[in-house]
Amino acid sequence: MDIRTEPGDLLLRPVFMLDRGVFLSYAPYIRRILVGLAGTAQAAALVGPPLVETESILYPSVEWIEHPALRLPVFGIQNRRILLDRLFRFKPTVLHTFHPGMVPLAGWLSRQLQIPYVVTFHAEPAPLLKLDQHPCGAISLIAPSESIAERLEKKWPALKTRIRRIHVGAFVEDSCACFSRSGSVTSLIATHPLNKLKLFLPLLNAVRHLVLDGHELFVALMGTGSAEKSIRAHIRRLGLSSIVTVVPPIRPVRNILNGADIYLHLEDLGMFDAQLLEAMAVGLGVVGAPDKTSGLLQSRSDSAVWDGRDELSIYSSLKQVFSNKDGTRRDAMTAQDRLRSSFSVSEMIARLIETYLDAQRFYRGNCLLALEPSVNGTQASF
Repeated sequence: MDIRTEPGDLLLRPVFMLDRGVFLSYAPYIRRILVGLAGTAQAAALVGPPLVETESILYPSVEWIEHPALRLPVFGIQNRRILLDRLFRFKPTVLHTFHPGMVPLAGWLSRQLQIPYVVTFHAEPAPLLKLDQHPCGAISLIAPSESIAERLEKKWPALKTRIRRIHVGAFVEDSCACFSRSGSVTSLIATHPLNKLKLFLPLLNAVRHLVLDGHELFVALMGTGSAEKSIRAHIRRLGLSSIVTVVPPIRPVRNILNGADIYLHLEDLGMFDAQLLEAMAVGLGVVGAPDKTSGLLQSRSDSAVWDGRDELSIYSSLKQVFSNKDGTRRDAMTAQDRLRSSFSVSEMIARLIETYLDAQRFYRGNCLLALEPSVNGTQASF
């Protein structure tokens, strides 16, 4: 079976390949892409792992392909064969995967299906990942921020012309959540892995000092991790059990963010921070550590930046927030305006469609002649 269309006909039938990490971190972002493509693409499919909350990401017209279909490692070859057969029947025109999860599998499928694939990097590429050895493999590398684009250029200088800067699109609320409920207790929220007790100690100590100063506040730490038990114990030692609560991740996170005033950005994790983007989109005041990877915390005009290792720095930043609520709210609205102008969903969709079609054109013009005759599902080499 040949899935290719005629030379003058460019269909758009993308397949998105996601691992569990992308599902958990970027579900709203992926759903916006699927919804945005609904009126343009002839069809779309989603390849993903079993036991994920597909209702948070799937759109009714999107075909769901579970991979691996057989959940034991010994069935690796059979799972690839099943996936390839499903994709041959779907007839995709381009594959879109997200580093680091399914990049090698996408490269293999690209060769079997004779279609291009593109890769989005939400973080620095893995040291052993090699793309420049396959000039007709990954046609485009997508970076959501300048920092990540620079890292891609440094790792693969030969692929510089293939790197595309496409911002993650966000729906910005018309209202601003920050200090929108007069007279209520100020609520602060952080979404972060609970893996390092030392990251939370300065924050919790600063919160204790704010309480002793007479400020009324409530703090929610949303996450799980190996240090959760120690963090809970330290909260009890400080007498903050009624002030600070630890809860597991709740999805969609926007529903929770809408009820808060301040978002605490505790650390740059070296990957694009989708939760920070959502917090800014709903109009939370943002205070915390610098965010060089995402590029969202650009200046003090829309965030208060602290040194996360310094309790006094954290205390001073939060004190400023409490003493200047009107200014903090204005900063939150400024951040919303910046997202409307530079992180629109419509612009993201337009850039992605352009990337997919350019990839198909490049592949047809430069790659198909160099390949063997089209491979069908029974001839593929496993």
